Amino acid sequence: MSSNNPGYDLIIVGGGLAGLTAALRSVELGLKTLLFEKGEGEDYPCNSRQSGGILHILFHDPYRPAQELFDFIAEATDGEAQRDLAEALAKNGSRLISWLQSNGARFMRFNQQEGYRWCMAPPRALRAGIDWRGRGPDVVLRQLALKFVERGGTLRLRTRATGLIMEHGVCVGVRTFCDGREERWRAAQCLIADGGFQANPELFKSHIGPSFDAVFQRGARTGMGDGMQMAVAVGAALTETHRFYGHLLCADARSNDNVWPYPELDAIATAGLVVGESGRRIVDEGRSGVYLANALAALPAAGRFHVIFDGAIWEGPGKSARIPANPLLERAGGTVVRADTLEELARKIGIPQAELARTVSEYHAAFDSDVLDTLSPSRSRRIKPWRIAQPPFMAIPAIPGITYTMGGLAIDARARVLDKDGRPIEGLMAAGATTGGLEGGSNAVYIGGLIKAGSFGLIAAENAARNQNRPVPADDFRAEQSASTGQGPGAAGGGLTEISHGLDRFPMLRATLRFGNQISLAVGLVVVAFTLWLGWPPLGAAAIFLAVLLGAGAAVAIRSYTELVKLITELLIPD
Repeated sequence: MSSNNPGYDLIIVGGGLAGLTAALRSVELGLKTLLFEKGEGEDYPCNSRQSGGILHILFHDPYRPAQELFDFIAEATDGEAQRDLAEALAKNGSRLISWLQSNGARFMRFNQQEGYRWCMAPPRALRAGIDWRGRGPDVVLRQLALKFVERGGTLRLRTRATGLIMEHGVCVGVRTFCDGREERWRAAQCLIADGGFQANPELFKSHIGPSFDAVFQRGARTGMGDGMQMAVAVGAALTETHRFYGHLLCADARSNDNVWPYPELDAIATAGLVVGESGRRIVDEGRSGVYLANALAALPAAGRFHVIFDGAIWEGPGKSARIPANPLLERAGGTVVRADTLEELARKIGIPQAELARTVSEYHAAFDSDVLDTLSPSRSRRIKPWRIAQPPFMAIPAIPGITYTMGGLAIDARARVLDKDGRPIEGLMAAGATTGGLEGGSNAVYIGGLIKAGSFGLIAAENAARNQNRPVPADDFRAEQSASTGQGPGAAGGGLTEISHGLDRFPMLRATLRFGNQISLAVGLVVVAFTLWLGWPPLGAAAIFLAVLLGAGAAVAIRSYTELVKLITELLIPD
């Protein structure tokens, strides 16, 4: 085993958003940093790269006040989220976005919903199937890796970490394997950021559910839990590890790459019913799609599942998702079964007709009496339930899809890995999906994978710098933006001042937004004056009416154009 390598200030295992954020931030702060990534090529696979690219905290804007964000996390998780981690995320989510912008990341508002304000540009297309190459997350990760290397960092691809080097209880390095050779690398501090364990069959069965094959891998399929196991081997503690982030997918995903990772079936399933081969309900549909995926994955016996719904749900919740099942699923070749009666539907999908009819009847009786909690299994009302009464009656074969695990290494607010007594293991940090304590819990709550990964990557790098007595300027990247704009992206104020600093390269758009109201008024007055000049005295008093009518029309037209430009600009340049 070779060990003749120079020492580093920081070694990072994993090149997703958590690892690359920590890597680039650490070299910005003067650390000698080495990053190991087992993938190869500029577009090595990882969940961050293949994600939707949305930065949110429980689908709230990370620029909200930190206390509001913390309260959202506490409420959604019923207080199960680790307090110090929730506070750290609430305080650092917006810092991450500002830092990414300072390093060239571009964002756009995907739609007018608050949770989609910060979408890495260009966004994923609104279509079914695999669509990540050249999209925002892929672009951002390439930029971060390139800048890391340009600023003196060392990136080693095709290198798998196999263990941690410990001396007197302190982590002092990493063992790796590459090209048939084992090596030892020493560093003052190490950061594990290699993702969750969702693609490891043994760990899946130990922590999540009995059948690895009953769950579809809708992510990059690279998360093997190496870093987590390395840390556990040296005494690290684990949080609860039985929850994951995922969605309900059409079961055709097994044979049709066009129906995953989107569209998901969450909105349809949480409005309707999920039944097994017996025709009976098998889970609580009323919590969330993420909860549904977890509940199905944990069932003791694998089998066929169907989402049962009707035409009203198909035309309502079926069209509500960002990439909706209606109409994209069928266009992509996914199975959607229709029938005029429940009995015919049951026959078509191969489940007992009488049992499906009885299931729906019992559901309607509980629905009408407002006692859905008395059903077995009980039905929550976190998400609005719908009646299933409007033909055509419909069914989609379903499978739970897993993206990343939401439990893992126990860390504190400084990203330090904790031992089983709750004490930091000196020299060892972790960030991203390899950690737990925030997401998951009883309700399988999804807070936001990218924002968690990047924020704690940022925290870890700055903690590493402080540990080596390197100065860490307070929000220097945000200050750079404010110096050029007069206002940071999180500052209070109207919509124009929020977005105008992103328009420096578009002076005509900037002028339209800044002076649109004045221009519309001026044009209206000019039209009035010109009409009076032409129409008086030939038209007499009628010229006054015509002048006012044409002037108002011109002003409204200019104002409408200004508002259209503002809408488009806010969508494309949310900062």
